[in-house]
Amino acid sequence: MNFRVTVFLCLLILAGNGTVFSQEAVVTFMPSESLAIAKGQTAQLTLTAKIKKGFHIQANPAADEFLIPTTLAVQASVGIIPGESVYPPGQVYRLKGGLDDILTYEDEVTIMLPIQVMDSAPTGNTNLSGNLNFQPCDDRQCFPPRSVPILIPVEIIHLPK
Repeated sequence: MNFRVTVFLCLLILAGNGTVFSQEAVVTFMPSESLAIAKGQTAQLTLTAKIKKGFHIQANPAADEFLIPTTLAVQASVGIIPGESVYPPGQVYRLKGGLDDILTYEDEVTIMLPIQVMDSAPTGNTNLSGNLNFQPCDDRQCFPPRSVPILIPVEIIHLPK
């Protein structure tokens, strides 16, 4: 049985038992410490998510077009523009009984996010918000995509010239 058929069958099985899984927090976002960034500067934020033991999430990029890659979506804030997220390489993983390898993250994943603080940004404390989107799997099956909210505290400072 090829990988695509296996994934399809797993999704069919989930129709009956998805409610039990939906109560579990598979991924938790580790709050980051407040970062002080000067107006007109760029910075690289390090964001970490903890993955519950016994689960893994699809890497970015995912190993197959039918799998949902992990993505970090952060909204711009007044005077702060997030760049493209940088994802670590995935670890090779094979579901029990599967024939194909997939790329996953286990235990925790650290994503880098560059941000640009505009000269016009107001000084003081603010937050960047967004979502970490992912497809969790255990050792036998993959589950529907999920999302956890994230909040990134940022302090915008003014450096004298």
